[in-house]
Amino acid sequence: MTMPHAQDQADTVAASDSAFAESARSIAGSTEVQDALQSVVDLAVTNCECLGASVTLVGAAGGVETTASSGGILVGRADELQYTLDEGPCLRAAEQGGAYLIVDTRTDPRWPRWGPAVAELGLGSVLSIHLFTDRRVLGALNLYYESKDDFSDDEVEVARVVAAHASVALAKLRSERDLWRAIDSRHLIGQAQGMLMERFKLSSEKSFSVLRRYSQQHNIKLSEVAGELIRTGHLPSETAPDLSLEPDDDPPLAG
Repeated sequence: MTMPHAQDQADTVAASDSAFAESARSIAGSTEVQDALQSVVDLAVTNCECLGASVTLVGAAGGVETTASSGGILVGRADELQYTLDEGPCLRAAEQGGAYLIVDTRTDPRWPRWGPAVAELGLGSVLSIHLFTDRRVLGALNLYYESKDDFSDDEVEVARVVAAHASVALAKLRSERDLWRAIDSRHLIGQAQGMLMERFKLSSEKSFSVLRRYSQQHNIKLSEVAGELIRTGHLPSETAPDLSLEPDDDPPLAG
């Protein structure tokens, strides 16, 4: 027979698991990166019992930035110190992967400048876990605590689960975002080709060649060249285009 106290504990655990699962579904169902990331840090604070959390993402050019946080100015300052001093567990996790635990920021020898600076802010313990896809590291989930004697295996595992949900959502959103950006670019280029084909009686291949050549000559992205043509009716920097072309001639390009 299950004792009442044991049953209450079981009900609490079940309710907690259900709430976690619902939050995870919300993250996976987000259609905006910022919404997903904010849900991740909220989930981390609720389930990891930390003072605050943040997500650091690696940009396309290799730089890092905090894209979502929960914990106010304190967490933002702790992240910013890592970027300024170029050291800390979040940078290590974002660059190399893995989980990095700091029980005492004052004495951990791995980050001799950042640790004491963060300790002065009142943050004594930190856990940073990388966010990833099967191809690359996306960034890190950072959990900040006032102080902890140790990190149990269960605590680290919960943090890993939160990071995994964040990774899945980010991979999905980035993939879809990149896909639609590519589709939009193709639509722009197709419309621009149509304008050149109609104006100068060019073939599809010839019109694409014109756009590409102009892009290369002026060092402008092909999609930007196409967008400018659609918006203004002219290629960028083009002045008084000569419309009296033979069907097989290229339209003039601004020199």
